[in-house]
Amino acid sequence: MEENKYMTFLKSVGKEIKETVLTKSYGCYVALAAWLLTLIQIITYGFVSVELFHSGVIVSSVLGVIFFIILSLFRKTSPLAPVILMVCDIVALLSFASADGIVDVFSTLFFDGFSLGKLFTLPTAEWMSIFSFVLSFLISSVAVYLPQNKKTTVKEKIKEEEVAEVV
Repeated sequence: MEENKYMTFLKSVGKEIKETVLTKSYGCYVALAAWLLTLIQIITYGFVSVELFHSGVIVSSVLGVIFFIILSLFRKTSPLAPVILMVCDIVALLSFASADGIVDVFSTLFFDGFSLGKLFTLPTAEWMSIFSFVLSFLISSVAVYLPQNKKTTVKEKIKEEEVAEVV
């Protein structure tokens, strides 16, 4: 009897996940682009120099990637997925800005003025990390305001309520 309850529960969760995945809207794809940049950020940040490395960047980025996936699986929590990704991206950016050697590296590099050419003289991992921090934060900020799932019609809501009453 108890095993039947668990199977029913797992089937309903599986059905919810399937329905959520099938009804994704364009906002989810924008948030997915930010998620992909965050994933790239995790990979490239591992190659930055020791003086620019801060463990908070990796921790917050990994948490953002994991929580985004978990929250995107259900219709009720889908709108929160880009929010948590945005928060984790800004925490990663702030952690990067608080690295011990960041002032030394950038003050030496930009001693006689700022230019994008000088920025690209940094090793690839460092400038790629900087751009992925900023872009993933901006894209996830935009995705917060876009719909993550298609709206359900009145007929679908009635059908969902009937299914909920049966279970």
